[in-house]
This record gives sequence, structure tokens and C-alpha cells, in this order.
Amino acid sequence: MAILHPLPAQNEHSAPKWDSKYEEQLPTFFEEFETVAKAAGIDANDAEMKKGVLRYANPESMRFWRTLPTFKEVAKTWVKFKKEVLSHYPGALEVAEVTTEDLKKVVSEFAKSGISNSKELSTYHRKFSIVADSLQEHGILSGVQVTSFYVQAFPDSIRIRLDTHLQVSFPKKVKGQAYSLTKLHEAIDFLLSDAEGDDFYVAKELSSIRGLNALIGECAVHCVADSSCSIVAMSDATSNTLGLSFDLKRRIPLQSANGKMDWTLGVAKDLPFWFGDIISFLQVHIVDSPAYDVLLGHPFEILTQARIQNFLSSDQHYTLTDPNTDKVVMIPTIPQELPWFRKEDGRDRRNQQVE
Repeated sequence: MAILHPLPAQNEHSAPKWDSKYEEQLPTFFEEFETVAKAAGIDANDAEMKKGVLRYANPESMRFWRTLPTFKEVAKTWVKFKKEVLSHYPGALEVAEVTTEDLKKVVSEFAKSGISNSKELSTYHRKFSIVADSLQEHGILSGVQVTSFYVQAFPDSIRIRLDTHLQVSFPKKVKGQAYSLTKLHEAIDFLLSDAEGDDFYVAKELSSIRGLNALIGECAVHCVADSSCSIVAMSDATSNTLGLSFDLKRRIPLQSANGKMDWTLGVAKDLPFWFGDIISFLQVHIVDSPAYDVLLGHPFEILTQARIQNFLSSDQHYTLTDPNTDKVVMIPTIPQELPWFRKEDGRDRRNQQVE
């Protein structure tokens, strides 16, 4: 049997308190009263609830609340009385007015100052969440839009790895469904702690690497696999031939095999690659005139759970798994070929090799 406690006296520490100068605190005052009322066992008695709350109000408020019809009429419930009281205090019903501009300011502030560790990330997460939650609650922004704003505070080196990390961590997520801010916070915190710098290695000249063919749309494309590469890359000639669109703002610095620094042209998101009977959606960086059509870096191996089997004959087989269906395919590699697509006179053409 629950032990009941009498309502605390007005001067007791546990007594609900409210200063009428701060109307916005009135809902909290009512919540505190309902807590002590439940402990006293009167929460189911509307008359006792209405009478009991008066002992914690200041004299002016107490006299006014007694004049309200919902207080005088015995049949009126505590909920209706509370609602009527609140209606007379506009400040108690006000919601902090925030706009998407307020959210952009938070993002811009941290994008400018930089987020490099867990402490800075937590500060950003708290400030962002306060504004974003209000915008979502009032239907101003959707979950997907909030997610899009959230990641804009981070450099491309984090955002590109974030795409892959989330796909690996949540392979069954419905496409188009937003990740929660909690999941984004956890993923970015992991990436910050595991960061090894902002530069990615991409070889522009490849040797002794075998290839495999993939289908992008209705077009067959020759790919070379290189697990030492941190990204999936595609030549701009191949991209143009396939008619791909990509985000020009998502550029990252590259370090080629000879140590030269360069930049990607942008990134094509969620590009579907068919390897036999399985499909993999990859984030593909567009590179100016490399020695390949497509370079499948480490993210490809992670997303397809690739296993490589080498033979004494120098043959090599890839065993790939679709994480959504668990379907498994085995694909034999083929010798690396010259790029099928190239720039010529400002146009991209299929490279016709002369036998």
C-alpha cells in the first residue's frame, strides 16, 4: 500500500513555488503541484486539487483564481480549471519564437569556429537541439531537413566518412528516413575520435591492380579496386558520359601517389552500382582525369562486406554480400583495363582501343 504524505506547507523546501512576475513558469508550477498532490493522494479529487493549489499562489493570484467559473462550479475538473487559469496568462502559453535563420546562425557559428573534439561537439549538439526541436515540433522543419542542417557544421572530410559510417551501422534504414540527432551525434563523435587528418589518398596512376565490371544504370563500367584508397572515385569523363549530377560544394583535398595535392570536383550521392545480383549505393567523388573510370576504395569493401580470395594462378575473386537481403555473389576479377571513357576535344567519348 502506498504511503501518503500531506501537502507540504508553503514555506517547506518541497512546496511548489511560482513568482507571478514570470508567467512562463506557471506550467512548471502546476506540474510541481500535481507531483505533491499525487504523493498526498488527492490527485483524483478535482475539488481538493483546486482548493489545494491556492495555498501556494500569492494572495492576488489566489483571489483571482477563486473568481473563475471552473473553480466555483464543483462539476468542473482540475484539468479545465488549470486550462482556464493558463488562458489568463499569455506568457505561460508563449513558445519561444525561433526560425530557420536562428538554426543557420548556430550552424554557421560552429562551422566557422570548427568542431574538433567531443566537448565542442556536445556544446554544438545542445545548442542545435534546442532550436531544432522547436522548429520540428511546430512543423517548420522535417526530420530530414534538420539532419541536413546538423551536418553542415562539419568539414567535408567528416561528412563524407559519416555517410559511409551510417550506412554500415544502419544497413536496414529505410531510404529517405531521417537519422535521429542522437545517432548523428554518436557517429560524428566516433569519427572525431578516429580522425587521421583531412587529406585522402587517391592514386591517379595504378599498376598491378585487377578490376571488375559494374552496372550503373544501363551502362557497364570498368572499376579497379584499391583498399588503400579512402573513398570511391570516378573520372569526370565517366561522370559526364553517364550524365550524373553531383554536389559541387562537396569537394575534398586529395593527395596523389606522387605527393601532389589536388581537389575533387564534387560528390555524387547514393549512386547505385550493380555487381551481379546485388546493389550497393555508394558516395562517389568525381576526379579530374585519373587513370581509371571508377576506383572502388575501402568504403566499397565495407558496404559490400567484401572478401577477397587469391589463387596461385594470379586470379582473384571477390565475394560480396548485400547487407539488406544477405544475398551473396562471387565475382572473378579481370585484368585492369585502360579507361573506357576519356576527354577529347572537350567531349567525353568511349575510348576505342586499336588492336
